[in-house]
Amino acid sequence: MKPMKLTLCGWGPYKEKQEVDFTNLDERGLFLITGPTGAGKTTLFDAITYALYGSMSGEVREKARVSMRSDFAAADVPTYVELTMEHGGRQYHIYRNPEYLRPRKRKNSKQQDEGSTLLTKEKERAVLTGPDDSVIEGVSEVNKAVYQLLKLDYRQFKQLSMIAQGEFARLLSAPSSEKTKIFREIFGTDLYERLASALRTKSGNLYKQVMEYRHKMDENVAMYTPTQAGEERWQNLTGTGSFYYDEILSFLGEEQKTITDQRSQCREVYKKKEEALQKAAAKEAEAGQLLGLFEKLDKETEKQKVLAGGQEEFRKKEAVLRMAQQAAAIRSYEQTYEMHREQAARLAAEIQEEEKAVKRLQAQQEKEAFIYDKRSEIEEVFFLRNKLREMTDAVNTECAGVKAKEKELCKLQEAYLAAEKEEEQKKKELEQAEKAFRHGMAGILARELTEGEPCPVCGSLHHPGKAVADEEVPDQAKLKEKRASYEAKQKVSLELHGKTVAVREQLSTLEQNVRKIQEDKQNLEAELKQRETVILEYTGTHDEEDFALMQKQYEERLVLITEKQLRGKKQREELQTLEEKKELYGCEWKEQCRKAGFSEPEDYKKALLPAEECSRLQEEIKEYQISCHTNEEMLLHLKEETWKKTRPDMDLYKSKRAELKAERDAALKQQTFWENKYTEVKKILSSLKEKKAELDVLTERYSLLRDLDDAANGNNKKRLVFEQYVLASYFEEILRAANIRLRTMSSGRYELRRADGVLDGRSKDNLEMEVMDYYTGKYRSVKTLSGGESFKVSLALALGMSDVVQAFSGGIRVEALFIDEGFGSLDSESLEQAHLTLQSLVEKDRLIGIISHVPELAEKIGNQIRVHKTNSGSRLEVVVS
Repeated sequence: MKPMKLTLCGWGPYKEKQEVDFTNLDERGLFLITGPTGAGKTTLFDAITYALYGSMSGEVREKARVSMRSDFAAADVPTYVELTMEHGGRQYHIYRNPEYLRPRKRKNSKQQDEGSTLLTKEKERAVLTGPDDSVIEGVSEVNKAVYQLLKLDYRQFKQLSMIAQGEFARLLSAPSSEKTKIFREIFGTDLYERLASALRTKSGNLYKQVMEYRHKMDENVAMYTPTQAGEERWQNLTGTGSFYYDEILSFLGEEQKTITDQRSQCREVYKKKEEALQKAAAKEAEAGQLLGLFEKLDKETEKQKVLAGGQEEFRKKEAVLRMAQQAAAIRSYEQTYEMHREQAARLAAEIQEEEKAVKRLQAQQEKEAFIYDKRSEIEEVFFLRNKLREMTDAVNTECAGVKAKEKELCKLQEAYLAAEKEEEQKKKELEQAEKAFRHGMAGILARELTEGEPCPVCGSLHHPGKAVADEEVPDQAKLKEKRASYEAKQKVSLELHGKTVAVREQLSTLEQNVRKIQEDKQNLEAELKQRETVILEYTGTHDEEDFALMQKQYEERLVLITEKQLRGKKQREELQTLEEKKELYGCEWKEQCRKAGFSEPEDYKKALLPAEECSRLQEEIKEYQISCHTNEEMLLHLKEETWKKTRPDMDLYKSKRAELKAERDAALKQQTFWENKYTEVKKILSSLKEKKAELDVLTERYSLLRDLDDAANGNNKKRLVFEQYVLASYFEEILRAANIRLRTMSSGRYELRRADGVLDGRSKDNLEMEVMDYYTGKYRSVKTLSGGESFKVSLALALGMSDVVQAFSGGIRVEALFIDEGFGSLDSESLEQAHLTLQSLVEKDRLIGIISHVPELAEKIGNQIRVHKTNSGSRLEVVVS
């Protein structure tokens, strides 16, 4: 990737749009970025990195993305970066802007009144345009496309193209562990560290599994209780605490065989005891059934006596039920009589209520009859009152108009008088100016005379005694101006006079209208006073809606009274018919009571029972009859079943069964003991065999992994970790590449090498550096180098790093290299050597940019990007020699 053109706008210290054309710097390849501290030199690197990957070039800058927008930029200046680059002989264009706050483009009315500005968030945006004008938009999409194009991610690009200030100087003095972190990131050797860590974890996990299996097997052994015969041998096998699982498994196999034999014998004994117990239980059950028959016979005999004692009560219930049934047979006659009696009483009450309602309605009619009869006159009065209100409103409206016109006329008169006064003043000023102009005409003409030119009045060429013009005499332009001012005032005065006359006429018309309406209103009021006092009082307390509602209710009430009177007549006729039917059905009900055997209706009512009570009596009578029959049948059956049999003695049967049950329980207990023992030995033996097989497999795997873990994690004679072995190889390649430049820059004095062995016995890192000083012929620590020497070594190390990383990155070639290092620590000779070294890189078709404000470099490098710093922001200048 080689940059061709970079554009910044509102970025960092650059408040306005700035452009850098790298094609003008490409002829020699080496250029200098110079300017005062804090001017924004490194910001150019930041902009290139951000354009490609949306990230900054340095660690601190990467964490401060919120500061990308320039504090010097105006509110309407956008913040963005554009980069045009060449890659593989083809051109690409990238546009990016960060997320930042900007003023809203539209303001509401409240903001405009207050003059305030609200901010809105400008979203992050990225656009990549290819050589075929294809466009890719979106931050993640552009990042992905850049990676596919350059074959480098952000970290790799920064390592290959950016030598940031102080990074490699820190590498010289950094401890071995810090170098490991740096090279791990550069070469991606964390894979080997993860592999070693995975081996360590896997080995540790397998060890835990092995110990876990051993622990579980030990728990199984501890849980087993041997038989009495094998107790001594079991103690010998487990008493030492160190178990031999093969011998334990053999012993448990023998125990299982012995327990199996004992279990079979106990099963046979238990079976015989169970059969004897079942036979005794069967005999006891037969005796119990016979005893039950005798006890039931006694119970049924006692029940027969109880039933015989309830015979009298049974007969009384039958008599009550019979009378109730007879009363129920004539119940319908009573219900018919009661129905007609209730209807007659209800209808009589309704007739009485209707008569009261008619009287109330008639009273209301008499109260409102006068108003209803005078309805025509009342309507006329309502009409006159409404007209009077309209006239009153009209008078008020016209009076308000008169007051408004009077105010308007007053204002116009005042304005007219003021305008007339101004007109008089302007007229006086014009007349005075014309008079002064006429009197000073000679002086004005004299100002225009020139010696040697003829006078427009007398024709003389010489003018020895010219008239002198007064300084206050107006000229034609001032005179014209005063006349125009007078005419304008005159025009205003005429317009105000016309308006005043028009308003005065309008006021007169309004006053006449007021007088006319007031006369009509007085006539109408006189006419109202001639109406009846009652009518005036009614219309004064009621409105037309109340009057209309009263008329409607009066007419409806007349109709309602007529309807109620007709309905009352029909109801009285219907009441007479009901009274006759009531008497007829009452006589018939009394006759039916007599025929049923009830001398009085009260006897009938006493005999009458609810349907539920009758049903209950029927059920009780039926149950009594069934109980007597069932008792008789049961006694006959029980006597047949117990014929010629004696009551059994159940204590003898229970005693025998209890004795056999105790023997059976003892046999069951013994059988259960050996069953549990068999289950225990079988379970433990099976578990131990299964765990033993798994343990053998795990032990074999653990042995292998433990050896790999020891080798990879430095548990060996050389205390060398796998990752450190790989990193040491990369490190030596970097040092070989660095020495090529270092020999040139140090005139053959210095050469770097990796220190042999591990310097710190507590550490397994081995990335320490030593420098050979050929002046002394000895190796010494890089920490003993001076500031200038450290810079040379740092620069050589950085360039060597760049070469090696490119070589190990699949042959990727980076055509642009930016160096932000401290050249100020070099003397003139070292500076010349560094310049030659960098110039040799340019010969390989590389574009190299150096940040420095060292004057000697400015003299040696003609192509420059100069950053000018001001108190209102920075600006760029490209100088090509």
